[in-house]
Amino acid sequence: MPSTLYERELPPLPPPKKLGTVLVIGGCGFLGRSVVDQLLNFPSEKQSSQTAQTQSASLGPNKGRYEYNLEPLSTRYPPIDQAATTVHALDLRCTKNRLPGCTYHEADITDADQLRTVFKTVQPDVVINTASPQFDAPHAILRKVNIDGTKTLLDVAGNHKSWSKDGDKRCRAFVHTSSSSVIHDAQSDLKNADERWPYHVPNKNEFYSETKAVAERMVLAANGGEDVGGMLTAAVRPAGITGEGDMGGISYSICKTAAVAPGWQLNLQLGEGDNLFDTTYVGNVVLGLLLVAEGLLTTSRRVGESGVKDGGILEHERIDGEAFIVTNDQPCYFWEITRFMYSRMGREGVGARDKVWALPQDFAALIGGLSEIFGALTGRKGKINRQTVKYSCIHRYYSCEKLKRRCGYIPVVGVEEGLMRSVKWFRDWEENEAAKQGQEKKTQ
Repeated sequence: MPSTLYERELPPLPPPKKLGTVLVIGGCGFLGRSVVDQLLNFPSEKQSSQTAQTQSASLGPNKGRYEYNLEPLSTRYPPIDQAATTVHALDLRCTKNRLPGCTYHEADITDADQLRTVFKTVQPDVVINTASPQFDAPHAILRKVNIDGTKTLLDVAGNHKSWSKDGDKRCRAFVHTSSSSVIHDAQSDLKNADERWPYHVPNKNEFYSETKAVAERMVLAANGGEDVGGMLTAAVRPAGITGEGDMGGISYSICKTAAVAPGWQLNLQLGEGDNLFDTTYVGNVVLGLLLVAEGLLTTSRRVGESGVKDGGILEHERIDGEAFIVTNDQPCYFWEITRFMYSRMGREGVGARDKVWALPQDFAALIGGLSEIFGALTGRKGKINRQTVKYSCIHRYYSCEKLKRRCGYIPVVGVEEGLMRSVKWFRDWEENEAAKQGQEKKTQ
């Protein structure tokens, strides 16, 4: 029977996947590091002295109230054949999030010459692009990385003659990490939205989402083209990534608030609280990326064996040239997610019905607007603005049926465990930071 953390029995693990030489772009970032970890069958767990243990999840007076058996990820995710898979990572700086078994390369993805140097060394069969700035980065940075960087990557990866050692070596699969927000105007409800929804470009509310949409269209348009040496491409759109290492997403934001905010603030709720929201554990996002990569390699082999351009692939089973939404397949109420994490951060008693202060959305939006004005006048960015109010109140969840049907995707880690893992990582990170600061004071 499934444990309390899972709502379904997982099927038996498949034979180890053989992916050839894989180059992970942005491999030292939050998502990229998780891609490297899963490709290497989770050396991060081998670095820990205890990979399977019961984790206490409460810091408050009821410590020990929440107990979960966080089983090793390496026993649940599909294994990778290490003899037939070589892992490389590329990032602008490779000083953090390094894992044993991966070879690291420093390069700017907007510099074609630097990229070619790396490609000449790596000779990749598969490129998985996870590089991306934070969603609130300056527009110039978003444009440079998400659009210009993706174009340069496509040009270099597809022009195999500029880096192939024997002239015949080609990059066969290019998997691009996009975003579920490419179809969202950041204002309207999204209910079970899927890949048939149109891009929202231009996007006056979120330039990040606009750059992601432009880059995704570029990647999909390149699929199988002569100008990219027949390289097959696809895009994966994550929705609300959570998990270990999140330093800028929803799980980090909630944990940070729980760590510093007074109790009355944690009892505030914006809107009615009946809006559904998607969060996706980072390991499940990686699984989606690797399944798509495997599908592209299979298609590439079929094309080579059949001599037919599309390999005889039927439209309803096609992976190349396609976009895939990846979620946990478990939309939850936004404020239930928030209060769940508050309680696991040790803030017991938060969210009781007699304590919740539900502010009407219109009133909350007014406060957000005033906060923006105050921030513009003082140069101090507030915690609330009209956009955060909107995201706290609207429905925003997606369908991942296409990824399930065409690639066999089944989420491995459920929402509850994913949020628990986020909390545990944040607490460990806080303790390490406090220890570092204490050590620095001693040496001063």
